[in-house]
Amino acid sequence: MIISTNDSKVLKDALNLSGFFYGGYKIATEKDVVFENGQYITMMFAESGGFSVQYQGLSLTVEENNLCFIPPTTNCVFSAKNERSRIFVCAFSLVSRIPLDVFDKTHFVSGLKLPLLKRLARASSSVFPKGDVLSCAEKIDPTDEHMIKNCLEMLVMECSNPQDKTSIDLNYPVSGKGQTAKTALKILDYLSANLHKNVSLEEIADELFFSVSYVKTAFKKHTGKTVIKAFNELKIKRAKKLIKKGVPFGQIAKLLAFSNEQYFSKVFKSITGLTPSEYKKTLIK
Repeated sequence: MIISTNDSKVLKDALNLSGFFYGGYKIATEKDVVFENGQYITMMFAESGGFSVQYQGLSLTVEENNLCFIPPTTNCVFSAKNERSRIFVCAFSLVSRIPLDVFDKTHFVSGLKLPLLKRLARASSSVFPKGDVLSCAEKIDPTDEHMIKNCLEMLVMECSNPQDKTSIDLNYPVSGKGQTAKTALKILDYLSANLHKNVSLEEIADELFFSVSYVKTAFKKHTGKTVIKAFNELKIKRAKKLIKKGVPFGQIAKLLAFSNEQYFSKVFKSITGLTPSEYKKTLIK
């Protein structure tokens, strides 16, 4: 996949690494390991061997020289193929002005991705020299931090679906600049990370240390949508992907924290104009 100069600029403006939590090689084991990745994205790269990961009713087999991204706040079951598997794991948070289409699939590492991963691994080993998420270096070289930021943002760009590269002002546009625009981006990031549950305006306000009225005003000003409407649209966007993968409607409703399947169907139709069943039929044509 070749990204044009214009596409790169769009994505570069749209993405912003907001936190780096860990980068290092995982000790491979054939025994299943259950983990929850908190409020951050987990990238896993099979440098050798391979692994499988299950989450939210999905199952991914990541072969050697492939990587995957696991969404925030996701309970996962991870299993390496064998004891020779060498897996690089990186945990980070990202604020995006466009919907990211990097989850629920594997990405073959070719072209620019491989040198980016090598640079990322080298810089990460300086920040976490013991390979332990709890053992950060006492003094971190700013050059390594800058390298990590650039490599992660570029990796996400390289793995993004081409159709998303021109959608910055088509999907959840955050117009303008300043503190209120940054707040709108943070709200979108928080909503995207919590599709598995219901969140209130009060909860968002507490998380971002703002008043409820400020959250509502800032979001509406820069997106043209209410927070609840945007949250439901994000959930239904996620639901469409799950339907394509054959996940039962009842399970989707539960995964996305709808009170029941009937309410999920009602919200789905209000946003798409189709019921989940009708939408599923369009995929068969």
